[in-house]
Amino acid sequence: MKMVKYYLLAGILLCVIAAYVPYWWINVVILWTAASLFAVCVAYLTNYPELFRKREDGRIPVYVRWLFIPFLLGARLYNYYERKTDKVPSIQKIEEQLYLGTRLVGSDIEKLSNQGIDCILDVTAEFDGLDWTSYRYDVDYLNIPVLDHASPTNEQLHLALNWIDQHIRDGRKILVHCALGRGRSVLVMAAFLLARNDALSVVDVMNKIQSVRATARLNKHQLKSLSVVKQRGRLKLNTQLALIANPVAGGGKWKTYKEEILSHLNSQFRVTIYETTPELNATWQAHQAIKAGNEILIACGGDGTVTEVATVTREHQKVLGIIPLGTANALSQIVYGLRSKLAPITRACEVICEQQYTPVDTAECNGKLMLLVSAIGFESQMIEHADREEKNNGGQMAYLEGLWKAMNTSNPQKLQVTVDDESFELDTPSFVIANAAPLSTALAQGGDLPDMTDGELDITWLTPTEDDMPLFTVAELVFGNEQSKKSSQIIHHKRAKQVSIKLPEEQTYVIDGETYTTSEITVKCQARNLNILADSKRFDESYEVSD
Repeated sequence: MKMVKYYLLAGILLCVIAAYVPYWWINVVILWTAASLFAVCVAYLTNYPELFRKREDGRIPVYVRWLFIPFLLGARLYNYYERKTDKVPSIQKIEEQLYLGTRLVGSDIEKLSNQGIDCILDVTAEFDGLDWTSYRYDVDYLNIPVLDHASPTNEQLHLALNWIDQHIRDGRKILVHCALGRGRSVLVMAAFLLARNDALSVVDVMNKIQSVRATARLNKHQLKSLSVVKQRGRLKLNTQLALIANPVAGGGKWKTYKEEILSHLNSQFRVTIYETTPELNATWQAHQAIKAGNEILIACGGDGTVTEVATVTREHQKVLGIIPLGTANALSQIVYGLRSKLAPITRACEVICEQQYTPVDTAECNGKLMLLVSAIGFESQMIEHADREEKNNGGQMAYLEGLWKAMNTSNPQKLQVTVDDESFELDTPSFVIANAAPLSTALAQGGDLPDMTDGELDITWLTPTEDDMPLFTVAELVFGNEQSKKSSQIIHHKRAKQVSIKLPEEQTYVIDGETYTTSEITVKCQARNLNILADSKRFDESYEVSD
C-alpha cells in the first residue's frame, strides 16, 4: 500500500535528519514524529485501526492524541486543505435517505439539520467525532474505525450494512462519512447498494455514486475488496425477523424485557415488531409479518401466543422461534433446555441468534393445532382454576393451586377410547395426550419424556384411587422411573399416531393451555411439519435457517 511506503520513508528520513541535528530538543520532536509514523505503518501492515483507541462516541482519548500528535496534526492539516479546495459539497445526497460526506465539523451541523439527517456512520479511525451533546443535536451515531485508504473487515461491513438498513426501514436519513468522502465511505455506500440489490454490479453502483459525487473513487485495494465480497456472496443484509409480542402475557413482561430482547437480536436480524391487541390477535399479526417477507416469526408471549403464531408459521413453511413471556412457557423449556429456566430471555435470544432450526412434530386436535398436550380431567380443571389474574399474580403457583383444587374436586369419567386401531373403555380422573411436554407437565409423564420428533403421541391416564391422596400419584409420574410406572396399577401409558375419545356428555377439555368444550376429541400426530429454532444439541437433526 502506498501509504505505508510514504509513512515508512518519511520516518526513515526523519531519523536520518535527527542524526545530523545537534540540538536535542529538536531531535525529540523529530524522533517523536518518526516514531508516530512508524507506529502508523505497523497499524496499516496489521490492519489495526484500534491503534487510535477511538471510542464508541467518536472521541479519541487525550493520551492517544498526545502520543500521535505529529501524525494526527498532519492528517488534520491535510484534511483542512482538501476540504477547502474540494470541488464538491461536503455533504451530498446519493439517493433518498442516503448521504455521503466528509469528516464533520461544527459548521456542518446546520447542513445536517436542514436536510433532516439524524444518523451518522463514521468510518474514520484517525479523527475525533463531534461532541453532539455540546451542539445539542440529537443523532444516532456509529463509528466503525477503518484506516485511511484501507477497507473494512467483513465483520465491520456486515455491521455497517445492517445498521444502515435498520435505520432506512425506520424512515431515518443516514450520512456515511470518512475523511473526505472519497474512499472508505464510498466503499460502504457501494456495498450497501449492492447488498440491497443483488442484480447490480460494482461498476453500476460506482457509476451511480460518481454521478452525484465526482470525487468518489476507490483505490485498487478497496475496489478488489468490494469485488471479492460481492463475488463471494457476503454482501447480504440480515435475515428478516418478526417479533410478534403479546403485551399482556405474564402480567406485561414484554414492556419490561423489550429493550433487552432488541439488544440481542438487532445485531443479527432485521427486526420488525408486531404487537397484538384485543382486536388484532397473534394469528392476524403473523399473517401480516409473512406478507412483509419475514422468514422467521418469533412468538413473544405465553403458550397461547406461541400456538397462534405456530399455526401460521406451519401453514406457510416459515421458521418459528419463541421468547417465553408467559406463565408456564412449556414449549420453550423443551426446545431451549434447562438453562431456559434460569435465564429464559437470554437463553431464548442466544438460540435464536444461532439460527439453527429443527423440524418437529405437531398434532391436530379437533381441527386445532396442538403443540403440547390435550387433556380432560385434572389438567383441564387446573387450567380453569388458574385464571389470568391469578397467573399474573402468582405465576406457576397459580397452576399448582389449580391442580390441587382439581385433584380434590374431580370425579372419574367414563371414556370410550380408540388408540390407533385398538378400542377400549375406561374410568379415569385424568387423560392426557402429549405431543411434547416438559417434566413440569406432570400428568403427561406416564412413560419417558414425550419426544416431539418421534412421530407419535404419548398417552397417559390414571386409574381412580379410593384414597384421597392423588398427589402421590403425581409425584410418581414426575420422579418414578419407566419401570416403576410400567408396574404401577394406577399409571397407564401408550404411544400412538391417532387417538379418539368419546365423552358421556359435552364437557371442558384443554389444548395447550386453552379450554374448549366438546363431547368427542380426536388427536392426530403430524410428523415433523413445523420448523422451530431450537438448541441443536437437544435434537438429532438441525439445519441453518439460510439453507
